[in-house]
Amino acid sequence: MVGPSIIFYLFFAVPYILVMYWLIKQDKKKRVLGMVVVTLIAVLGFLVSRIASKNAVQNYKQHQIDSRAIEKQDSLK
Repeated sequence: MVGPSIIFYLFFAVPYILVMYWLIKQDKKKRVLGMVVVTLIAVLGFLVSRIASKNAVQNYKQHQIDSRAIEKQDSLK
């Protein structure tokens, strides 16, 4: 799994975005800047999450490769 988990989206991302949009809609002046900021934060959060997930998967794969090499060396002793 390379992307963020569904749990992250259900419990953190979606509620955050909904609450932030609701708060902005409560603004009597209807500022567009608030919508732009919330959208930007949501997009950046998604991108950071994808990058972190990709790095975690790569690190895990490298750990598996290193572990196999260590096991192979230990079996030769």
